[in-house]
Amino acid sequence: MNGQTNFVINNSVAINFPTEEKTEFVILGGDEDYSISNSDNTKLSISDDEGNLELTPLAPGEVVVTISDGSGNSYLLNVQIIDRSLKLKATRTQGNIFDLMEFNMYSEEEFTSQNLIEIYDSVVWVCTNTNQRLQILESSGHGSRFISKWSNCFFLPAEYETCLLGYKNNRVISADTVSVSIVNDKDFLGYNWSDVVNTSTVSTGYQNAFIKGYDFATRSVVTDNGSSLHLFLFQTNSGDGVAFAQKSRQVLLNYINSLYSAPTYSFDVDNSLSEIYNQLFRNTGTGVTPEYIWITPKSNMALIKKYDENAGVLKYEIHAEPGR
Repeated sequence: MNGQTNFVINNSVAINFPTEEKTEFVILGGDEDYSISNSDNTKLSISDDEGNLELTPLAPGEVVVTISDGSGNSYLLNVQIIDRSLKLKATRTQGNIFDLMEFNMYSEEEFTSQNLIEIYDSVVWVCTNTNQRLQILESSGHGSRFISKWSNCFFLPAEYETCLLGYKNNRVISADTVSVSIVNDKDFLGYNWSDVVNTSTVSTGYQNAFIKGYDFATRSVVTDNGSSLHLFLFQTNSGDGVAFAQKSRQVLLNYINSLYSAPTYSFDVDNSLSEIYNQLFRNTGTGVTPEYIWITPKSNMALIKKYDENAGVLKYEIHAEPGR
Protein backbone atom coordinates (compact mmCIF):
# COMPACT_ATOMS: atom_id res chain seq x y z
CA MET A 1 0.00 0.00 0.00
CA ASN A 2 1.12 3.57 -0.76
CA GLY A 3 4.14 2.32 -2.67
CA GLN A 4 5.19 -0.09 0.09
CA THR A 5 5.67 -3.79 -0.61
CA ASN A 6 3.11 -6.06 1.03
CA PHE A 7 5.25 -8.41 3.12
CA VAL A 8 2.34 -10.60 4.28
CA ILE A 9 2.84 -13.96 2.55
CA ASN A 10 0.36 -16.82 2.96
CA ASN A 11 -1.33 -15.06 5.88
CA SER A 12 2.01 -14.78 7.69
CA VAL A 13 4.38 -11.96 8.48
CA ALA A 14 7.77 -11.86 10.24
CA ILE A 15 8.83 -8.86 12.31
CA ASN A 16 11.98 -8.25 14.33
CA PHE A 17 12.38 -7.86 18.06
CA PRO A 18 13.45 -5.54 19.60
CA THR A 19 12.42 -2.44 17.72
CA GLU A 20 10.88 0.89 18.56
CA GLU A 21 9.08 1.01 15.22
CA LYS A 22 5.53 -0.23 14.73
CA THR A 23 4.63 -2.46 11.77
CA GLU A 24 1.64 -0.92 10.03
CA PHE A 25 -1.04 -2.51 7.84
CA VAL A 26 -4.23 -1.40 6.13
CA ILE A 27 -7.24 -3.71 6.53
CA LEU A 28 -9.48 -3.99 3.46
CA GLY A 29 -12.62 -6.00 2.64
CA GLY A 30 -15.59 -7.21 4.63
CA ASP A 31 -18.15 -4.76 5.92
CA GLU A 32 -15.37 -2.67 7.54
CA ASP A 33 -16.81 -3.02 11.05
CA TYR A 34 -13.58 -4.60 12.25
CA SER A 35 -12.65 -6.09 15.61
CA ILE A 36 -9.17 -7.34 16.45
CA SER A 37 -8.07 -10.05 18.87
CA ASN A 38 -4.60 -11.20 19.85
CA SER A 39 -3.60 -14.71 20.99
CA ASP A 40 -0.77 -13.44 23.23
CA ASN A 41 -0.68 -9.82 24.33
CA THR A 42 2.55 -10.44 26.28
CA LYS A 43 4.37 -10.90 22.97
CA LEU A 44 2.50 -8.47 20.74
CA SER A 45 0.69 -5.18 21.24
CA ILE A 46 -1.95 -4.25 18.66
CA SER A 47 -3.94 -1.12 17.94
CA ASP A 48 -6.60 -0.44 15.31
CA ASP A 49 -7.76 2.91 14.08
CA GLU A 50 -10.45 2.73 11.38
CA GLY A 51 -8.78 -0.06 9.46
CA ASN A 52 -5.21 0.92 10.17
CA LEU A 53 -3.56 -1.90 12.12
CA GLU A 54 -0.35 -1.37 14.09
CA LEU A 55 1.69 -4.22 15.55
CA THR A 56 4.39 -3.65 18.20
CA PRO A 57 6.53 -6.65 19.21
CA LEU A 58 7.05 -7.13 22.95
CA ALA A 59 8.86 -10.49 23.05
CA PRO A 60 9.99 -13.20 20.62
CA GLY A 61 7.52 -15.93 19.66
CA GLU A 62 4.50 -16.67 17.48
CA VAL A 63 1.19 -14.88 17.76
CA VAL A 64 -2.11 -15.17 15.87
CA VAL A 65 -4.01 -11.95 15.20
CA THR A 66 -7.68 -12.48 14.33
CA ILE A 67 -9.43 -9.77 12.31
CA SER A 68 -13.23 -10.06 12.22
CA ASP A 69 -15.98 -7.93 10.74
CA GLY A 70 -19.56 -7.41 11.81
CA SER A 71 -20.86 -10.03 9.37
CA GLY A 72 -18.86 -12.85 10.97
CA ASN A 73 -16.09 -12.97 8.39
CA SER A 74 -12.60 -13.43 9.84
CA TYR A 75 -8.97 -13.40 8.77
CA LEU A 76 -6.08 -14.98 10.63
CA LEU A 77 -2.69 -13.27 10.51
CA ASN A 78 0.19 -15.40 11.79
CA VAL A 79 2.89 -13.16 13.26
CA GLN A 80 6.37 -14.56 13.81
CA ILE A 81 8.43 -12.31 16.09
CA ILE A 82 12.11 -13.00 15.42
CA ASP A 83 14.54 -12.48 18.28
CA ARG A 84 17.18 -9.99 17.13
CA SER A 85 18.16 -8.97 20.66
CA LEU A 86 21.90 -8.97 21.17
CA LYS A 87 23.77 -11.37 23.42
CA LEU A 88 27.31 -11.02 24.75
CA LYS A 89 29.61 -13.99 25.32
CA ALA A 90 33.12 -14.24 26.75
CA THR A 91 35.29 -17.27 26.04
CA ARG A 92 36.22 -17.10 29.73
CA THR A 93 35.22 -14.85 32.59
CA GLN A 94 38.35 -15.08 34.76
CA GLY A 95 41.91 -14.11 33.95
CA ASN A 96 45.12 -12.41 35.02
CA ILE A 97 46.20 -8.92 33.99
CA PHE A 98 47.65 -8.95 30.47
CA ASP A 99 45.72 -12.14 29.57
CA LEU A 100 43.93 -11.96 26.23
CA MET A 101 40.17 -12.06 26.88
CA GLU A 102 37.92 -12.75 23.89
CA PHE A 103 34.32 -11.60 23.40
CA ASN A 104 31.70 -12.01 20.73
CA MET A 105 28.22 -10.76 19.92
CA TYR A 106 25.49 -13.14 18.85
CA SER A 107 21.73 -13.48 18.60
CA GLU A 108 19.40 -16.43 19.16
CA GLU A 109 18.58 -16.12 15.44
CA GLU A 110 21.23 -15.87 12.76
CA PHE A 111 21.80 -12.33 11.60
CA THR A 112 23.69 -10.31 9.04
CA SER A 113 25.02 -6.80 9.34
CA GLN A 114 22.02 -5.67 7.28
CA ASN A 115 19.65 -7.22 9.84
CA LEU A 116 21.36 -5.22 12.58
CA ILE A 117 21.38 -1.97 10.61
CA GLU A 118 17.63 -2.30 10.09
CA ILE A 119 17.09 -2.48 13.86
CA TYR A 120 19.95 -0.60 15.54
CA ASP A 121 21.51 2.78 14.90
CA SER A 122 24.61 1.69 16.81
CA VAL A 123 25.93 -1.06 19.09
CA VAL A 124 28.64 -0.44 21.70
CA TRP A 125 30.56 -2.56 24.19
CA VAL A 126 30.94 -0.80 27.53
CA CYS A 127 32.91 -1.41 30.72
CA THR A 128 30.44 0.13 33.12
CA ASN A 129 32.86 0.56 36.02
CA THR A 130 35.37 2.44 33.82
CA ASN A 131 32.84 4.14 31.50
CA GLN A 132 34.94 3.11 28.49
CA ARG A 133 33.28 2.00 25.28
CA LEU A 134 34.07 0.32 21.98
CA GLN A 135 31.94 0.83 18.87
CA ILE A 136 30.74 -2.56 17.59
CA LEU A 137 28.24 -1.36 14.97
CA GLU A 138 28.16 2.11 13.52
CA SER A 139 25.88 3.05 10.66
CA SER A 140 25.73 6.35 8.80
CA GLY A 141 24.84 7.72 5.40
CA HIS A 142 28.39 6.94 4.27
CA GLY A 143 28.20 3.23 5.13
CA SER A 144 28.50 0.99 8.15
CA ARG A 145 31.19 -0.68 10.25
CA PHE A 146 30.56 -3.90 12.13
CA ILE A 147 32.57 -6.41 14.16
CA SER A 148 31.19 -9.55 15.80
CA LYS A 149 34.31 -10.72 17.66
CA TRP A 150 36.95 -8.75 19.53
CA SER A 151 39.55 -9.20 22.24
CA ASN A 152 40.87 -7.11 25.09
CA CYS A 153 43.69 -7.14 27.65
CA PHE A 154 42.82 -5.71 31.06
CA PHE A 155 45.79 -4.08 32.79
CA LEU A 156 44.42 -3.61 36.30
CA PRO A 157 42.83 -6.21 38.61
CA ALA A 158 39.12 -5.62 39.09
CA GLU A 159 35.65 -7.02 38.59
CA TYR A 160 34.73 -5.62 35.18
CA GLU A 161 31.07 -5.45 34.25
CA THR A 162 31.01 -5.42 30.47
CA CYS A 163 27.79 -4.68 28.67
CA LEU A 164 26.65 -4.85 25.04
CA LEU A 165 24.19 -2.03 24.30
CA GLY A 166 22.06 -1.68 21.17
CA TYR A 167 20.76 1.85 20.46
CA LYS A 168 17.82 3.10 18.40
CA ASN A 169 16.90 6.79 18.29
CA ASN A 170 19.36 7.47 21.14
CA ARG A 171 17.67 4.93 23.40
CA VAL A 172 18.91 1.53 24.56
CA ILE A 173 16.58 -1.15 23.18
CA SER A 174 18.79 -4.19 23.80
CA ALA A 175 21.35 -4.94 26.53
CA ASP A 176 23.31 -7.93 27.79
CA THR A 177 26.00 -8.07 30.48
CA VAL A 178 28.96 -10.34 31.19
CA SER A 179 31.12 -9.83 34.28
CA VAL A 180 34.85 -10.54 34.02
CA SER A 181 37.12 -11.08 37.03
CA ILE A 182 40.74 -9.98 36.50
CA VAL A 183 43.42 -10.66 39.14
CA ASN A 184 47.11 -9.86 39.56
CA ASP A 185 48.41 -13.23 40.76
CA LYS A 186 51.65 -13.58 38.81
CA ASP A 187 55.14 -12.38 39.64
CA PHE A 188 55.20 -9.49 37.18
CA LEU A 189 52.29 -8.57 34.91
CA GLY A 190 51.35 -11.77 33.02
CA TYR A 191 54.57 -13.63 33.86
CA ASN A 192 55.95 -15.91 36.54
CA TRP A 193 59.73 -15.71 36.74
CA SER A 194 60.05 -19.48 36.42
CA ASP A 195 58.57 -19.18 32.91
CA VAL A 196 61.13 -16.61 31.69
CA VAL A 197 63.86 -18.86 30.29
CA ASN A 198 64.75 -17.28 26.92
CA THR A 199 65.53 -13.90 25.43
CA SER A 200 62.61 -12.97 23.21
CA THR A 201 63.43 -12.38 19.54
CA VAL A 202 60.42 -10.08 19.15
CA SER A 203 58.37 -8.09 21.61
CA THR A 204 54.85 -9.11 22.63
CA GLY A 205 52.07 -6.55 22.30
CA TYR A 206 48.96 -6.28 24.48
CA GLN A 207 46.00 -4.38 23.09
CA ASN A 208 43.35 -2.71 25.14
CA ALA A 209 40.33 -1.92 22.98
CA PHE A 210 39.72 1.37 24.76
CA ILE A 211 43.25 2.80 24.47
CA LYS A 212 44.12 4.75 21.33
CA GLY A 213 47.59 5.70 20.11
CA TYR A 214 49.65 3.06 21.89
CA ASP A 215 49.79 -0.52 23.11
CA PHE A 216 51.69 -2.00 26.02
CA ALA A 217 54.50 -4.36 24.98
CA THR A 218 57.00 -6.61 26.75
CA ARG A 219 60.20 -8.40 25.95
CA SER A 220 62.30 -10.82 28.00
CA VAL A 221 66.08 -10.87 28.41
CA VAL A 222 67.99 -13.83 29.83
CA THR A 223 71.75 -13.61 30.45
CA ASP A 224 74.27 -15.31 32.67
CA ASN A 225 73.31 -12.76 35.32
CA GLY A 226 69.68 -13.88 35.33
CA SER A 227 66.36 -12.99 33.74
CA SER A 228 64.59 -9.67 33.29
CA LEU A 229 61.41 -8.36 31.74
CA HIS A 230 60.88 -4.99 30.07
CA LEU A 231 57.55 -3.18 29.75
CA PHE A 232 57.26 -0.31 27.30
CA LEU A 233 54.78 1.53 25.08
CA PHE A 234 54.49 0.85 21.35
CA GLN A 235 53.22 3.80 19.33
CA THR A 236 50.32 2.81 17.05
CA ASN A 237 49.88 6.09 15.19
CA SER A 238 52.18 8.59 13.57
CA GLY A 239 53.35 11.41 15.77
CA ASP A 240 56.19 13.22 17.44
CA GLY A 241 58.66 10.71 18.87
CA VAL A 242 59.89 13.13 21.54
CA ALA A 243 56.36 13.85 22.73
CA PHE A 244 55.52 10.15 22.73
CA ALA A 245 58.61 9.39 24.83
CA GLN A 246 57.46 11.85 27.48
CA LYS A 247 53.96 10.43 27.32
CA SER A 248 55.42 6.93 27.78
CA ARG A 249 57.24 8.06 30.90
CA GLN A 250 54.06 9.37 32.50
CA VAL A 251 51.88 6.43 31.44
CA LEU A 252 54.37 3.87 32.77
CA LEU A 253 54.87 5.76 36.03
CA ASN A 254 51.13 6.09 36.62
CA TYR A 255 50.52 2.47 35.70
CA ILE A 256 53.10 0.92 38.03
CA ASN A 257 52.00 3.27 40.81
CA SER A 258 48.39 2.16 40.39
CA LEU A 259 49.41 -1.49 40.30
CA TYR A 260 52.02 -1.59 43.09
CA SER A 261 51.72 1.73 45.00
CA ALA A 262 54.21 4.61 45.18
CA PRO A 263 57.91 4.03 44.35
CA THR A 264 60.26 2.83 47.06
CA TYR A 265 63.00 5.12 45.69
CA SER A 266 62.85 8.10 43.33
CA PHE A 267 65.46 10.30 41.65
CA ASP A 268 64.07 13.51 43.16
CA VAL A 269 64.62 12.20 46.74
CA ASP A 270 67.43 9.66 46.58
CA ASN A 271 70.71 11.09 45.26
CA SER A 272 72.25 7.63 45.12
CA LEU A 273 69.52 6.11 42.92
CA SER A 274 71.99 4.77 40.33
CA GLU A 275 73.93 3.02 43.07
CA ILE A 276 70.74 1.50 44.47
CA TYR A 277 69.73 0.40 40.98
CA ASN A 278 73.07 -1.36 40.42
CA GLN A 279 72.75 -3.12 43.76
CA LEU A 280 69.22 -4.39 43.14
CA PHE A 281 69.44 -5.32 39.44
CA ARG A 282 71.75 -7.73 37.63
CA ASN A 283 70.95 -6.97 33.96
CA THR A 284 71.51 -3.24 34.25
CA GLY A 285 72.84 -2.65 30.73
CA THR A 286 74.68 0.49 29.62
CA GLY A 287 73.53 4.05 29.04
CA VAL A 288 70.62 3.57 31.42
CA THR A 289 69.39 6.13 33.95
CA PRO A 290 66.94 4.97 36.63
CA GLU A 291 64.26 7.42 37.76
CA TYR A 292 62.06 5.35 40.07
CA ILE A 293 62.42 1.97 41.79
CA TRP A 294 59.70 -0.26 43.26
CA ILE A 295 60.42 -3.24 45.52
CA THR A 296 57.75 -5.93 45.98
CA PRO A 297 57.96 -9.42 47.49
CA LYS A 298 58.21 -11.02 44.03
CA SER A 299 59.89 -8.41 41.83
CA ASN A 300 62.12 -5.37 41.71
CA MET A 301 61.08 -2.78 39.10
CA ALA A 302 62.61 0.42 37.82
CA LEU A 303 61.45 3.13 35.45
CA ILE A 304 64.52 3.77 33.33
CA LYS A 305 65.38 6.07 30.46
CA LYS A 306 67.87 5.33 27.72
CA TYR A 307 68.84 6.81 24.40
CA ASP A 308 67.58 5.01 21.29
CA GLU A 309 70.21 5.58 18.63
CA ASN A 310 67.97 4.29 15.82
CA ALA A 311 65.10 6.66 16.67
CA GLY A 312 67.34 9.45 17.91
CA VAL A 313 65.22 10.04 21.04
CA LEU A 314 65.17 9.10 24.68
CA LYS A 315 62.93 6.16 25.53
CA TYR A 316 61.39 5.01 28.77
CA GLU A 317 60.57 1.51 29.97
CA ILE A 318 60.00 -0.53 33.10
CA HIS A 319 62.87 -2.92 33.85
CA ALA A 320 61.82 -5.78 36.17
CA GLU A 321 63.79 -8.63 37.72
CA PRO A 322 63.06 -11.28 40.34
CA GLY A 323 63.17 -9.95 43.88
CA ARG A 324 66.27 -10.80 45.85
